[in-house]
Amino acid sequence: MDIHVTQAEPTSTAPRDTQLPILHITTDHFRAWRLAADVLFSTAASTGDAFAVSLEVFHFQRFLLCRGYLEGARYDRDAHRLGGCDLDHYVLHLPLQRGLAAGNGIRVRARDVVVLDLTQPAAFAMAGGEGLSLVIPRTALAHPTWQLHGLRLGRESTMGRLLASLLLSLATAAPQLTQEQLVHLGQPLVGVIGACLISAAACSQVKAMPTQGDLGRRARSYIERNLQRNDLTPTLLAKAMGTSRSQLYRAFERFGGVRHYLLQRRLRRYLQALGEPGNAGRRIGDLAYDHGFTDEAHLRKVFRKAFGLSPRAARTALQRGELACADARVGEPPSMARWLRELASH
Repeated sequence: MDIHVTQAEPTSTAPRDTQLPILHITTDHFRAWRLAADVLFSTAASTGDAFAVSLEVFHFQRFLLCRGYLEGARYDRDAHRLGGCDLDHYVLHLPLQRGLAAGNGIRVRARDVVVLDLTQPAAFAMAGGEGLSLVIPRTALAHPTWQLHGLRLGRESTMGRLLASLLLSLATAAPQLTQEQLVHLGQPLVGVIGACLISAAACSQVKAMPTQGDLGRRARSYIERNLQRNDLTPTLLAKAMGTSRSQLYRAFERFGGVRHYLLQRRLRRYLQALGEPGNAGRRIGDLAYDHGFTDEAHLRKVFRKAFGLSPRAARTALQRGELACADARVGEPPSMARWLRELASH
């Protein structure tokens, strides 16, 4: 299997190093595709090992956009996989040529949009053809506790047409977009996507209702809504969740502990704020305070450790389009697994 990372072809006037990161995934063998897709789904082919895949994955900092061709196959996320997986993302899929059929009876036609919650069991069969998929962390949406799993936005509906048109426009524009443009577009795009989903859910026959979820998911949602508080501590969080500190620590063990998770989320949110146009005239120290940091010297130390440069240097690089939040502190080679983890920490 040939999987490599490159920048978009220079189809715009922007320098190559300011364009969006792209992951190209191509193979002619099902066994290779099964390994590549394993980060998201278990897969089974309807034929032999011959299996054509040609995908491009664009990193939009707050979400991933995939476009390309896949042969027909079956995909599932069962209870066993969910038990060992910490992905907390939605997948929005738009089949362009042929639809898919889910095990619960849902039928998705070409040009419909379907939503899958990666924390929920799923089983579906996809026919071969071209399509678009958008992967976005739950916490990026305005209503992260709403359950949208299985929501279908029909191609004849207003929200379905709007969301499908947006995905198609993003796929067309992605090779020409620059990191600098994404600084302006990122949050508004997420807002439109979230508004389409919630509006469609409110109008659907099966209403999408808030769900309590497990302790870890509820706690992470609470953290996202309260990151600006400088009194947000493990003790306060445990009280808000109605649980003990020991139970809370177990829920965050895979993230390196509660304090580590809080720090990393604050750093990522602060990094994003440094590059936002609306904050261009604000003092770095004031932005730090807004994101729960009260000691500037300590912030500079942990920020440099996390991202390899100072907050001031990061702000300059972000404003010039020379640094994407997804590129900060490059360690391992880019991959779907790494990009999904980065989305979870944005």
